[in-house]
Amino acid sequence: MPVIARRSGATLSDAAKQRIAALKPYPTIDTWRNPLTRPIARRLMNDAWRKTLGEIDFDYRTTAFDIDGVACTQFETAASSPDAPLIFYIHGGGFVAGSSELTAGNLLPLCQLSGCEGLGVDYSLLPEAQYPTQIDEVDKAYRALVEMAPTRKIILLSESTGAAIALAALMRWRHDGVVSPAGAIFLSPCIDGKGASDSHIANDRSDPVIRSMGGKYVRQLFSFYAPDAKPDDPAVSPIYGRFEDMPPFMIHVGGRTVLLGDAARLSEAARQAGVDVRLRVFDGMFHRFHMHWSLEETRSAHGDLAEFVKGV
Repeated sequence: MPVIARRSGATLSDAAKQRIAALKPYPTIDTWRNPLTRPIARRLMNDAWRKTLGEIDFDYRTTAFDIDGVACTQFETAASSPDAPLIFYIHGGGFVAGSSELTAGNLLPLCQLSGCEGLGVDYSLLPEAQYPTQIDEVDKAYRALVEMAPTRKIILLSESTGAAIALAALMRWRHDGVVSPAGAIFLSPCIDGKGASDSHIANDRSDPVIRSMGGKYVRQLFSFYAPDAKPDDPAVSPIYGRFEDMPPFMIHVGGRTVLLGDAARLSEAARQAGVDVRLRVFDGMFHRFHMHWSLEETRSAHGDLAEFVKGV
């Protein structure tokens, strides 16, 4: 197991350096596969993500409800307006943990800064539900939402493995002629089940949370997610799909994460397909740093996202 380097450059804030030093690596895939250790791993991960909600320094409200039988959560802040776009949020968590509320640090600041409301899909997790259940549930909720509010502008927001689900759904909507979101945001996207990005090697010793082992971690994770599918099936690993006729993309990623390459490759594939795409790389930042609202780097990133939302 490689030793993780915790050194940071001079441009990072002291708070960000301290956060990087305190972060714990994600559980191994064997831990997730084992029915005895899986509940412990889920509790540890969920508790860590729940803790980031303590950094939110403004009032917000959540409401749990179903859309066409799919569990969802609505998010509102004091700044939210029904006249603003709706942010349709697909959380990450390696397909095995998390929820839209536990990871709402990705969403709530954007709602506060943009005036939007948020709606998160709490899709079924592994291994209780296998691929393509997660995509099917996101698809079902989105289509019902479009039918209920056909004139409402919708922005798709996803992070980590949630981006694989979101992009697969986008490709399905394009194929079926469903109205596309007005824009799509991807935070540290994990979208290649082959683990082929060079950053899985180049950043393997600098990422404080993902022990990539040269892409082995991601390959094992996606094999757990879709054991009967090929890892380069675009419905599983959307980086191998087509990106023509997609809405504008905004991609954010930290410079020290092993998923940097996935973000860069998504940006280039979208650009070559004619998509209006913007890629932001935040020097020295880590996977899912958008959930850490108290950091000045995170506040700057959410400000950038709010500008994108207001501009599409």
